[in-house]
Formats: sequence, structure tokens, C-alpha cells
Amino acid sequence: MDIESIIALDSKDLGYIGERLKEIRLELVELDDIEDKRFSEFSLTKLSERLNIDRATLANVERGSSMVNSIKIILYFYSLGYNPIWVLLPDNEFIQKRKLGENMVYQEGLQEKFLELEERISDAIKDFKSEL
Repeated sequence: MDIESIIALDSKDLGYIGERLKEIRLELVELDDIEDKRFSEFSLTKLSERLNIDRATLANVERGSSMVNSIKIILYFYSLGYNPIWVLLPDNEFIQKRKLGENMVYQEGLQEKFLELEERISDAIKDFKSEL
């Protein structure tokens, strides 16, 4: 992903992140032993209370509308060789700030090959799913 692509990102491009977070939360609700799932520790209300954030904010995160600018900056810094895990983890003392080896796809010449491989994998997954 080049800088122009990163700049052009908006909430619909990053909505999958919120969807994945919601998927995990709902899975945790289902795994919760409580009989009435509305009172699960992982319900929208209880989780927002636990994280000390507004319920509406958590719902917006799950819709993908609250994190676009942060994700843009993280992706941009990743493209420059910085480790997004170093940014995201509160205790990052033992996490490398830069992991250039992981960012090989951003080195000249490799990005095109990586994108081609990624497209072939994506097509193969689509074909596989269509046969299910």
C-alpha cells in the first residue's frame, strides 16, 4: 500500500477491523456461561463499562467509523518500517519499534510481486468458497 492509497482510506475501507472486533465480542458473548446473553460480560453495555468508554463509541468502533485516522497513521508508519504492535501495546518495552524484515513488501520491486501473490490467494479462496 503506497502513501496515496493510505491517504485515500476512509471508514468503509477499514470497516473490516470493526467487524472483526464485533465478531470476537459476539463470540465471547456466546461462550459466556450466563443464561441470558444480554447480561454477558461481553455485551455492548458491559464491555463499554469495563473499558470505560461510552457505549455509542464502542458501537461506532464496531461499525468502523471511529478509527480511520489512527489506522491511517499506523499503516503509514508501518510502510516506513515501524512495528504496529509497538504502537498498539501499552507495555512495549520488549517489543521492537522497527521490524524492517516484516516490511519487505514495501521494498522496491517486491511490492508488485506481493500484490500479485495476494490477488492469486484471494482468487483461490473465492473459488474454494464458491464450491462449498
